[in-house]
Amino acid sequence: MTARRAIAGFIVRVAVATALALTVLWLAVTPFDRIPLPRDFTGVVVRVLNFPVAVAGEVLPIRGFAVVFNTYESWCDFCTTGERIRRQLGLAVPVYVLLFYLPNAIALIARRSKRLLLRVIVGLGIYALVTVAYFLMTSDYDRRGDCRIAALWFVILAAAAAVAWSSLSERTRAIGVSVVVVVGAWAFAFLVTFIAPKIDELRPYYLADLFLVIVGVSGLLSLTWTVEKLVSRTCRIGAS
Repeated sequence: MTARRAIAGFIVRVAVATALALTVLWLAVTPFDRIPLPRDFTGVVVRVLNFPVAVAGEVLPIRGFAVVFNTYESWCDFCTTGERIRRQLGLAVPVYVLLFYLPNAIALIARRSKRLLLRVIVGLGIYALVTVAYFLMTSDYDRRGDCRIAALWFVILAAAAAVAWSSLSERTRAIGVSVVVVVGAWAFAFLVTFIAPKIDELRPYYLADLFLVIVGVSGLLSLTWTVEKLVSRTCRIGAS
């Protein structure tokens, strides 16, 4: 029965994700004069619903329509319409399905450990505050590049936190976090070089990026641990 419910739930999520992705795609490619909705409203709806898909496309090699920004442009300039639709759906459906499973993951974490749930919430809050502060302090000359960097930082920090907060042995966790840091620094250097192609001609940036990732990962983990301790002592949250 449990397996049947899991399969049925997965099928329903895939169906809803496909319908949502098709709706966003239809709103994005249909001329505004053919949609019985205000133009500004349609633009906001498309950007909000497609935001997680567009952010995922900034990091993954599969990219759909970049509708977070001013125009509904595609990353594939010379692709046919069918190819662009396939790329969008191939990215949007998995992203929506993962988001639909997010409440289940939160409930599972809460049942496993309230302290772990608190740790996740605190870590996400710290990341959100730092990201918002970064966007407020920087200019808007290349918001697409800023979003891609923020998305990659989220992947690196989430991977490092998942390993560090797992139930693996201390040695395995240390090795895992080290691997995440090394690979994350390489991905960060590659991404920055891709955003600004001429930057690679100035000097090798990997060591600087490695130091930056080490500071970012260690800073998030240590600050999360500190805030978690303060909150748990204040609210008397136990380990279970």
